[in-house]
Amino acid sequence: MGLRNLQTFLFFLLLMVLGLSAPLSAAEGKRLALVVGNSAYTATTPLANAAADARAFTAFLKENGFEVDSLINVDRAGFARGLSNFSKKIGPADTALFYFAGHGMQLKGENFLLGLDAELLSEFDVDAEAIALNSIISIMERKASLSLLFVDACRNNPIADRLNASVEGVTRGAALKGLAPVSSTGSGTMIAFSASPGQVAYDGVGENSPFTTALVEHLASPSLEVGTAFKRVIRDVRIKTNNVQSPQIVSNIAAEFYFNASAPATAVPASDFLARIDFEKAERIATARGWQLYLAKHQSGSFSDSARAALRLLEGGGDGLVSPQEAESRMRLTQSQRKEIQLTLSDLGYDIGAVDGNFGQKTRRAISRYQKALGLTETGYINSVVANRLELVGVTSTNSVVSADEARLFEPEDLKGLETDERIIRAAQCLRGKEIIYGEFGSRLYVAVYDRHSSWQTAKSAAQRCKAHLASISSKAENDFVYGLFEADDRMFETGFDGNVSYKMGPWIGLEQDPGGREPRGGWRWLTGEAMTYNNWLPNHPNEHKQGDDFAMFYAHLDGNRDTADLKASTWDDMGPQNSSHGYIIEFR
Repeated sequence: MGLRNLQTFLFFLLLMVLGLSAPLSAAEGKRLALVVGNSAYTATTPLANAAADARAFTAFLKENGFEVDSLINVDRAGFARGLSNFSKKIGPADTALFYFAGHGMQLKGENFLLGLDAELLSEFDVDAEAIALNSIISIMERKASLSLLFVDACRNNPIADRLNASVEGVTRGAALKGLAPVSSTGSGTMIAFSASPGQVAYDGVGENSPFTTALVEHLASPSLEVGTAFKRVIRDVRIKTNNVQSPQIVSNIAAEFYFNASAPATAVPASDFLARIDFEKAERIATARGWQLYLAKHQSGSFSDSARAALRLLEGGGDGLVSPQEAESRMRLTQSQRKEIQLTLSDLGYDIGAVDGNFGQKTRRAISRYQKALGLTETGYINSVVANRLELVGVTSTNSVVSADEARLFEPEDLKGLETDERIIRAAQCLRGKEIIYGEFGSRLYVAVYDRHSSWQTAKSAAQRCKAHLASISSKAENDFVYGLFEADDRMFETGFDGNVSYKMGPWIGLEQDPGGREPRGGWRWLTGEAMTYNNWLPNHPNEHKQGDDFAMFYAHLDGNRDTADLKASTWDDMGPQNSSHGYIIEFR
């Protein structure tokens, strides 16, 4: 068999294997939808596009096999009747979809959707004039096999602002824009919001909002699963709003759902087949590193421009992405640091020319070759990721985080074939089902794991299953880096008031006290056996508040009953086996 025939045979064999191993699709049943669009509000700002958005989405759903109940400009009573009629139609094998365009609000952490007659003069009017989003979710989850909700209700709302100010106080009320976060859903449910928690969505200047325009454009892409399609919705909305509005998806769907399960109208060229597979992996990974790895592997082709656009958004947005030269310039490398880079590259076998601190042609070529070996885009310029891989002293930044600001699920199958760091794939495998944030400091990979109500023993066992250990920290720079991994994810902290202090408890680290150590400061040691050369205890801690407080976590507190939202909890405290945290830090070497 000739080489060309062998390549053709292998290509079609791969297609057959992929077809035979396709994931389980959503159960077949009726496709039912309720679409609500409210524009003509009287007590608050009318919305130019909400009703038009609902009509456009109704037409889209009908084209894709849905039976649609459409409600345009309804008051609270009409809204409730429509929900009741819709719920009666749903059977246990059905896919139920709810779409709302209009005004929404959050109050005391719960989200509400407003009918046209909402005035909300006090918090006691909310139940009578608005519909709780949770009640809609609950009805759909009880009755349908699969529940899909699309909520474009984060628009600027003066009456909601006024009500929150009266209930929460002027300062906190002013911060409660948009809708409140929804951290989890029941099995078989996906909720898509037009903006992230606290953001205000734009009504748009055209016929439809940016969110609905992107939904109609991408959800019915041939053979594109809804979760992957929504990544494209996010990308389009961020581009159209100059990166100030970012849709959010919260999903717990095990089966796959396709609005349009037909094959693409035009076949993908054989040369682009693997590029398409990798592109869809990078979309699901949705990190700057993922797109960098994609572009390092596929520098040109049908998907490269889209990959570069996605990377620009994640690295700063729009046309504001800085050049590699500017990124290196902003690091303000000293002459000694430049020499250190040259020496390290030379030790790795690269020809850098003279070790003089000047990055000439040979040094730039060596940097490019090193980047290629890492699977990164070859620019010839240093950035924080490269600096950390070279263990450059004095260069640490949360910019070197290679995943995202908030913990999320990473599927090992998506990372394979793109990710060049075996430790990241290993972390995704051993922590499968856990939401994680990962980043590299020096030569060490740190993984912040979101795991509600986890004890120190739970954290230690999870690290051991990964053939790794809970993090040991040996410098302020390292502590700042590790804290920066999870600082932006509020879910990683447990907060409360114990009658004396308002506390903020962060993830567990790998520091424990020898049972024979003298309380409260004697006998503390890292699980790795490393000497404890650095500590960041909260003042007057450790304090053995309770017997057995022999394990360390990130922690801080304020005296009295106070808001800890802006409290930096990068210090440590000693806790016991009875305590729990919402996460832990695992270190891979």
